[in-house]
Amino acid sequence: MDNSWQVKKPVDFYTFREKLAKQMIQCNPTDRKYPGDEKFRVSTQQPKKRRFANVTRQLNSSDASVAAESSGNSTTSNLTRDHFTKNTKRLCGDLTFLYRHVQSVKPTDSSGRICVVCGKRCYQVCTACGEAMHRFSTKERNQGEVVPCFHHYHNTSFYGLSRRDAPVSGAKTKEWCFPSPNEMARHRRDVQRILQPRAIPTHPATPREAATSVATTAAVTAATQPTQQPADDNPNPIDYNRVI
Repeated sequence: MDNSWQVKKPVDFYTFREKLAKQMIQCNPTDRKYPGDEKFRVSTQQPKKRRFANVTRQLNSSDASVAAESSGNSTTSNLTRDHFTKNTKRLCGDLTFLYRHVQSVKPTDSSGRICVVCGKRCYQVCTACGEAMHRFSTKERNQGEVVPCFHHYHNTSFYGLSRRDAPVSGAKTKEWCFPSPNEMARHRRDVQRILQPRAIPTHPATPREAATSVATTAAVTAATQPTQQPADDNPNPIDYNRVI
């Protein structure tokens, strides 16, 4: 269907019926918005000038929509696969779903809260998730700057390695420690293997089903073959009509 008809929140049947009835009440065939409006009696009684004005206005609106669609597509018409493959150092995948989390970060009170990733006190909270985490990198001794906990928490490959996710991995929260780069690399491969699409296995036939299928095939074959007449016990029948 037309993409312009899509709604973000579909309504129920009764609301749709009320909206449709209201739309039909407000609909006027003289506007010539829908195919067949020009055949109505109220449209044929219009003066020719008004008919032409309505038709030209409708055509201009359709041309404007087509021009808008073409202008929107013109930005991607010049892009090719090479543009994306040559910029692998810059492009890190689709980050659209991360935008709302970045916009929803707010500061906490002066006492702060415990970060769900590293377990240390922080002063930022992601309202989209309802969890507190470090939005900016923390400077630790002998480590320099590290990746912020905000990015770790929203990273699919990091799920299961944070302090909050310790029970999911089968570890105790008290014994949890921040993973090393090698552990994160191994965990990333495990997550990719879990999320990899799998083929639907087919159920093999059991021996009983195989025997049943063989018996069914034999029965069908026997039914389709012509019936043979039984052979006579006497190989030399006597012809009584022959004169001795």
